[in-house]
Amino acid sequence: MDNTAIFVATAAVLSVWIAIFIYLWRIDAAARALRRELEREREQNEAASPSATISRVREAGVADEPVERR
Repeated sequence: MDNTAIFVATAAVLSVWIAIFIYLWRIDAAARALRRELEREREQNEAASPSATISRVREAGVADEPVERR
């Protein structure tokens, strides 16, 4: 009878540890999927975002006054 109780307790502890391991594994997989999705969205936003550049040139007669090119 004493041997049976220790085996039952060991089986219960082992099942709890296995359940915790599976739970953490699933959370990690979900976090990885979210991280990939976030990186994909960032790449799409960087590629789709408009960018503008302004160049300024000097006119021939004016020394230090910048003028926008139109």
